[in-house]
Amino acid sequence: MNIWMLHPFAGGPGLGRHYRPFWLADAWGQMGHRVLVVSAAFHHLHRQPRVPGPQRINHVDFWFLDTPRYAGGSLGRLRNNLSFGPAFRSAASAIAAQFGKPDLMIASSPHLFFISAADQVARQFDARFWLEVRDLWPESIVALGMTPAWHPLMKVLGWKERSAYRAADRVICLLAGAEAHMRARGLPSGKFTWIPNGVSDGEIQSALTIENLGHPLIDRINLLKRQGRRVVLYAGGMGPPNAVEAILDAASILNKANPEIHFVMIGSGTSRDALRQRAAALANMEFHDEVDRSVVHGMLHASDCAAVAFHKNALYHHGISPNKLFDYCLFAPRSVIACEERALTGLEDLVSARCAPNEPAALAASLRAALGGPIRPLGDRIAVARRYSYSALAAQYLAEPQNRA
Repeated sequence: MNIWMLHPFAGGPGLGRHYRPFWLADAWGQMGHRVLVVSAAFHHLHRQPRVPGPQRINHVDFWFLDTPRYAGGSLGRLRNNLSFGPAFRSAASAIAAQFGKPDLMIASSPHLFFISAADQVARQFDARFWLEVRDLWPESIVALGMTPAWHPLMKVLGWKERSAYRAADRVICLLAGAEAHMRARGLPSGKFTWIPNGVSDGEIQSALTIENLGHPLIDRINLLKRQGRRVVLYAGGMGPPNAVEAILDAASILNKANPEIHFVMIGSGTSRDALRQRAAALANMEFHDEVDRSVVHGMLHASDCAAVAFHKNALYHHGISPNKLFDYCLFAPRSVIACEERALTGLEDLVSARCAPNEPAALAASLRAALGGPIRPLGDRIAVARRYSYSALAAQYLAEPQNRA
């Protein structure tokens, strides 16, 4: 089968974050399918802009569409997002001439502005059209307070969301509890499938030899441990959707009660500078810049525990599927999450402990308890990770809906 997967912000080796399209494409390729990932030649998550056109990256074929550059402003980013659909329509014939007509078109939605173009091209080539939903637009933007519900753009996105559900032959969602939301907005019965994020098969193998990895930040964690510290690691985004301030507040509590517990914060995001300033007075916390995934994995392995927090927000009643949760499970000896119970539905086996969100004292207590308990054996963590390996997820993705749990 010839599969085209569209993801405007697709990542991969040398590209940056959002590895999911790359890993799915790699797994489908090993299953015997021909796969092409179509992405933007420029976006804010790229490590560097790509040359428009076809490129092969670690055995996965990409086609990068020529999209306008921007420097962080919302208008420039919107213009870039709006350009993706027209650019894809213009390039579709050339893509088909080189890679063959698609049998299956999958549009993955970090934004919705290109979904109608993907549907039109799929119908042009008589291909099935599937929609992959990462975040619920526009509800995510409104619920996180980024844009008010009355804003005209939110009205447009709401219309696009409903149109996308009606157009898709199948909807694959990363959020386990999102079906009712989608059904209320026009998704027909029987078209919903839950496929969360996961880990690559290569990373599962690397967990067996991770002790051999060396890096100054790994050395830093090992030094802290030799000094008698218990190291809690946060590795991920530092923006409004991430409740990193809850980890800071828990660290403030532990700074007085358990000063041996030390927090290492890795990542980037719009809130990073403010968070760093807020934590300046804490002797038990340090910040470091974003690093490669392999280094993060080594840091997780060297740490005593990993932590992640979510806000208390009705948005998360639909579920969560952060990449970091799967990485934490595989590489960290313990992991603690602050979120509502229903948010973790279907993913309970990934974490060592859960506590209520927006309660720093509860998070501090959970971290203290986790550090006082046994580590999670590597064999157990690998067994869980294999259930979320991208080879397993890729097979589930293409299976008939009635064959899925």
